[in-house]
Amino acid sequence: MTNEVKHEGLTVKKYVNNVLTGLAIGIVAGLIPSALLSEICKALAPHAPIFGIILQIVTTIMFTVPLLIGTAIAFNFKLNPIQMVAVASATYIGSGALNFTPNGVLVTGMGDLINTLLTASIAVGVVLIVGDKLKAFAPLVLPTIVCIVSGGLGLWMLPFVRKITMAVGQLVDSYFALQPIVMGIMVAVSFSIIILSPISTVAIATAISMSGIASGAGNLGVVAAAVGMFIGGLRVNPIGLSLSALLGTPKIMIAAVVRKPKILIPVVLNAALLGILAVVFDIKGTPISAGFGFSGLVGPINAIRFMSGGATLSNLLIIVLVFIIIPFAGGWFFEWLCRKLHLITKEDYSTSQNK
Repeated sequence: MTNEVKHEGLTVKKYVNNVLTGLAIGIVAGLIPSALLSEICKALAPHAPIFGIILQIVTTIMFTVPLLIGTAIAFNFKLNPIQMVAVASATYIGSGALNFTPNGVLVTGMGDLINTLLTASIAVGVVLIVGDKLKAFAPLVLPTIVCIVSGGLGLWMLPFVRKITMAVGQLVDSYFALQPIVMGIMVAVSFSIIILSPISTVAIATAISMSGIASGAGNLGVVAAAVGMFIGGLRVNPIGLSLSALLGTPKIMIAAVVRKPKILIPVVLNAALLGILAVVFDIKGTPISAGFGFSGLVGPINAIRFMSGGATLSNLLIIVLVFIIIPFAGGWFFEWLCRKLHLITKEDYSTSQNK
């Protein structure tokens, strides 16, 4: 069966779904190991060297996210191995994760996720256009064509796409001039939406040096998104996927959000509530911790660090209340309320492309 026949029924909707689902899978596969183990390993590394090695391993996995995204997207299109590695390579090139300097190559994290998504989409398109035309020469020629054309376009787009992240960061930065309660609400709501998009919350937070209560509110916004996607997805998605949204990153639900943006309503309502609590309970954080929520306990650990008295019993109770009890209670209530008002249905959370 030729590549043209295999993909002749491909529609724009299915194309977009394949790309978004692959994006989510790549992000989760690359980020969950670090989210679950990094903070624990940092704490234990001084006492046992093995934890330092584990920390290096999970950090390395995180740096491969563009490659994993490209591979997952190519797999969704049922590409053959040569086509798959060509798409993965081009995606990594276009991600901007590598910077060439006079002193060598510098790895700059995961790169830009939006540009990663666009580059992978173009790379798949080039592969489908070329199809089986190269025949036996495909292993020799296809990776070069796909990487130069798609990766080159990705590098050309990168400076323009990065301006989107900077513009979003400047918008969030403008909230800091508002009254504290309003600022907390706006930051939490913004981060609850951003975490469910290809834009990186960590990139936004570090770009504007977001710290203090603003960082805490951002963390709780991410918590609202994670809890909302977990609660909503439990009825229609595999438990493993829902737990990945909760413990790893809610970005795994990007495809569902794009298909049914209205599932953001209960998330935004819960985020607004938690943004108020960030101000009331003086929940703080750092630019690095702001985009993690409670993945790997990054948000709660940093919040305790900045609380008066440190890890006292009363402070631990506040953390449990603000990061667990109220987010879950609010997430359940707002999801229930939106279903009762017929704003959303449980099927809206399905990650199945047929929904």
